[in-house]
Amino acid sequence: MDDIEYKILLVDDEENLIRSMEKTLFREGFDVETAGGNAEAFEFICEATADEEPFHLVVVDLNMPDFEGKEKKYAGLELLARIKEYVRENDLADLPVIVNSAWDEVETAKKCIDAGATDYFVKGRTNEMLVKIRKALKIT
Repeated sequence: MDDIEYKILLVDDEENLIRSMEKTLFREGFDVETAGGNAEAFEFICEATADEEPFHLVVVDLNMPDFEGKEKKYAGLELLARIKEYVRENDLADLPVIVNSAWDEVETAKKCIDAGATDYFVKGRTNEMLVKIRKALKIT
C-alpha cells in the first residue's frame, strides 16, 4: 500500500458484520472507525474534518437507522446525500462513498450510483469489497 494511512469509516447497524469488515480492513493496513447509523456517522465525519484528520472513504450500509434513528430502507442514500452536500458546502476534497447491501440487484446498485455513490458491493463479498475500496482510493 502507499505511504498514506487511509482512514475509512464503516457505517452499518449489523454488529457482527461491521466487526468482520473492520478486522479485514485492519489486516489490510487501513485505519478504521465504525458507526451504527446515519447520525453517528455524519457526526464522526464532521469531527474528523474539523480535527483536520478527515476520512478518505466511507462505506455505508444501504438499509440501517436513518437520521432519526429509525430503521429505514435506503437510509444509506440519505447519508450519502448529506455527505455530498457537506463536501460541496465546505469546499472540501471529494469524499468517496461506497454503498453495500445484502441485495444483489442491478437496479439497487444503479440507484446508488445514480445518487452519487462511488461504487456498490454486496455484503459478505470480502474480495470484491477490497478491490472496490482500493480502486476508490486509487491504491495500486
